[in-house]
Amino acid sequence: MATSHKHGAWSCGESYQSKLLSEYLDFLCKHRGLCKETIRMRRNDVMSFLQSLRLQDEVADIERLSAKRVYDYIIKTAKLMTLPSRRHLVASIRSFLKFAHLKGYVQRDLTEAVPVIGTPKLGSIPRGIPWESVERLLATPNRETHDGRRTYAVLQLLTNYGVRIGQVTKLRLQDINWREGSIHFQPSKWGNPLCLPLYPEVADALLAYIRETRGRASFPEVFLTGYGNPRPLMRGGSLYSSMKTCFRNAGIAATAHSIRHAFATRLMEHDTPMKTIADLLGHKSISTTFIYTKVDLKHLRLVAYEWPEVLS
Repeated sequence: MATSHKHGAWSCGESYQSKLLSEYLDFLCKHRGLCKETIRMRRNDVMSFLQSLRLQDEVADIERLSAKRVYDYIIKTAKLMTLPSRRHLVASIRSFLKFAHLKGYVQRDLTEAVPVIGTPKLGSIPRGIPWESVERLLATPNRETHDGRRTYAVLQLLTNYGVRIGQVTKLRLQDINWREGSIHFQPSKWGNPLCLPLYPEVADALLAYIRETRGRASFPEVFLTGYGNPRPLMRGGSLYSSMKTCFRNAGIAATAHSIRHAFATRLMEHDTPMKTIADLLGHKSISTTFIYTKVDLKHLRLVAYEWPEVLS
């Protein structure tokens, strides 16, 4: 027998927890317009939260949700998480509680029960690698193979421009202006778009990959899968596996993002102004740039002179 409620009727073939989660995700997609990756993270966090509540097929269970239960769950769960994961958790639970209150499933707005978990931007030293390691990485791919040509071209983009791996995988053929000698990168994480010179070594690597490996596939993306029918790269797919192998073969215990830190640190070592570094990294806020450059303590002492407003 289906359970009826003032908010609607739930079928007996689907648990209330599953129904509630599906409705929430549908709300994020249709009314909030969030991207698939954000919805995926929200789903994982909220699903775990609902499982902890042990909801039965009764709407009354969610109505009895208390501020203490929300608070206790966040504190307990966050202890086992990294700082970025804590931020996602807090955002996800707040989002779900707003949804539940908006729909009338909980009478009180419980978002204030979600504790603020400190995640200081300058609280830890970033995991960078020395530039010598970056150069060793560039020598690792076998450029006589399809996979090696793709990996080498990706590494050239990462090392010459300090962009994120996501910006590289989203690079389109139209973003490369061969005639003018420029390359465009889409903004990442609310940063600024970039238009930079197309360096000869980058152009050579891209041309070798496009002509000898990529071919004339109809997709707009530059980098495609290397096996079977070519298609755009997926997060965690073949490129990420190739990059992991490349780092392992070079004897470097790090990830592709460490190249970005090395890029920023090298700029500081060459006395590049902080504002220029921020622009090259696509940062809108100078405070974000500090995360990538704080490993160079000598140059950080000069930041206050370049950016006096940070002292105000």
